[in-house]
Amino acid sequence: MRCLAVIIALSASACGVTDDDAADEVSDGKGDRAGGSRFDEVDPTHSTKSFRDYVAKALDKLDAHDSQLARLTLWSIESGFVKIDELRDLTCADFERVRADLPDAGLEPADRATLHARGSAAAKAIENELDGYMWSNRIYVSRGQTPTRLAATLIHETNHVLNRSEVGYYDDLPTSAFIHEYRSFYAESLFDPEEYAGIDLVDYVIENYDLDRSKIKPAVLANPLTPRLLPDPKGWKVRNVRADVEQLPDVCK
Repeated sequence: MRCLAVIIALSASACGVTDDDAADEVSDGKGDRAGGSRFDEVDPTHSTKSFRDYVAKALDKLDAHDSQLARLTLWSIESGFVKIDELRDLTCADFERVRADLPDAGLEPADRATLHARGSAAAKAIENELDGYMWSNRIYVSRGQTPTRLAATLIHETNHVLNRSEVGYYDDLPTSAFIHEYRSFYAESLFDPEEYAGIDLVDYVIENYDLDRSKIKPAVLANPLTPRLLPDPKGWKVRNVRADVEQLPDVCK
């Protein structure tokens, strides 16, 4: 079962950089786009070379992929339409949203201050549940994904940003949640088809998000793919992330 949240429905993997390795890193003082970085970070005051290299390897996978979807996702990231950071760098407001989306994790507001601590229980609780999370144009990713899977995660979450899923996701549950997740997983499957070989994406989304199939509109189940799929200039003009208004929870004011 997965929460009805704007997240990808895959648990974080255990390979690659460990939680404690990431927690041990100290910010090198380099802000976003420093040192030739190809992406903007949500929190540029806490930036490590290993994280920038981690994301860069995924961007290389997008660059090498012969598809319009991969090229436009890479362009969207390098152009700054989305910002990328690790889950330990959640803003206060985004941490509160994650708390609400993961009620079984038992997180408290004060836990955000521990996210960068070595062996942080709060960080592990989040990273065990999420490979990616988005709100507005902010994308957060877990450590430990392979370059290909991280690239697929970035495609998935960029699609959520493009379609303003943090708003539309909840418009007409469960149909709206199904629409937004199916579209993002479909985009993912175009980039990494081996990951979804033999999988019916309709069933996959319904089962992973514990959606009631009987309450999803039949017309949507029959034709689940809706625009917009490609993060192209026209799509970003319509999306206009600069017009987003941040609603701060009381604890963050």
